[in-house]
Amino acid sequence: MKTIDYTHVPQVFPLCIHDACSLAERCLRHMAWTALPTSEEHINIINPKCAASGETCRFYRSAEPVIYARGFRGMQAKMLPAQYAKFSERLLKHFSRTSYFEHRRGTMLCSPGDIAYIRGVLDELGLSDLEFDAYEERYNWID
Repeated sequence: MKTIDYTHVPQVFPLCIHDACSLAERCLRHMAWTALPTSEEHINIINPKCAASGETCRFYRSAEPVIYARGFRGMQAKMLPAQYAKFSERLLKHFSRTSYFEHRRGTMLCSPGDIAYIRGVLDELGLSDLEFDAYEERYNWID
């Protein structure tokens, strides 16, 4: 079983205490539970009466890392002004103003869902060859 650094676990992330579950070794919630340090006095756990063991567990979260994107400033340089106006208008409506700029700068990661949405906008504009500024492999804690 892989081990994780508990300092990366979001504070509100619910943990799973089912050691006997057949998915425990691949479940991010259980891996976070096993990495829990004794210094943590308060945690969130999934109600053991609600969690199912095995394939039918609705709380299962895969521990396979996924690709996140960081920033898309470089895209603007490769777009015509009219293309960028349409691109930014669509993304501003989707993300809100502050979130849009945080995603564009790379201070907020683009989740796999965000990447798919941005790629869809790029496809509509005929710019499917554009890439994000950087990519990172991380655990999917929230999405």
